[in-house]
Amino acid sequence: MRDLIRYQLGLLLRSQRWLPPVLLFAMLIVAGQFGGQQYGDSLGWCAGMLVPCTGWLTRTVLTGEPGAARACVAAASGPRRAQLAALCAALACGAVLAVVAGVFEWTLSSPPLGVPNPPLAAIARDGGTAVLIGLLAGTALGALCAPPLLNRPATAVLSLAAASLVLLVAPGSPVNSAIRDAFTSDSADAATRFPALPLVGAVVLLAVAWAVAVRAAERGLPD
Repeated sequence: MRDLIRYQLGLLLRSQRWLPPVLLFAMLIVAGQFGGQQYGDSLGWCAGMLVPCTGWLTRTVLTGEPGAARACVAAASGPRRAQLAALCAALACGAVLAVVAGVFEWTLSSPPLGVPNPPLAAIARDGGTAVLIGLLAGTALGALCAPPLLNRPATAVLSLAAASLVLLVAPGSPVNSAIRDAFTSDSADAATRFPALPLVGAVVLLAVAWAVAVRAAERGLPD
């Protein structure tokens, strides 16, 4: 499995197809960094922007292999392992983005105003968990919006954009709940809540999405 993951990462880096989603994510992170923004708010913004960008990046990884090479890899290692390796490579790339962006947001943000002893450790824990939830949800969406489930780029892009918007604004979604729990600007004592249920929801969403994507790869489902 390690060799397959390294193979997928090598394909992605050599193709430079990772640049558009990464550059979009960088622009969104920089654009959302307002002067004096608080730690929790910055991490919540980072979590939200990870959803569409890691979804796009995941689809990029899953579509980066030429058809002939994909067939050879699937024949040699099995379609299940090949698809799972691509998904793991996408998750690893997204994790790098999440860590870099999270550190960037924390470094340029400020403690909550008007609070003598803000709970910085709790804010970092809860905000970091929100970032993780955004990463998991975005990777799950990318898996569902990529071949062999969705082969047509236009359909995949529209589906990914719509699903990302739903996760960001729907009150019951794990991403929306985690972002709300991470925000500190509307809390008098800068208290945050650990997003336990959103984290469970994001893990379940990722597991289901990966299972569907791997099963579709085994069956070779058409668009």
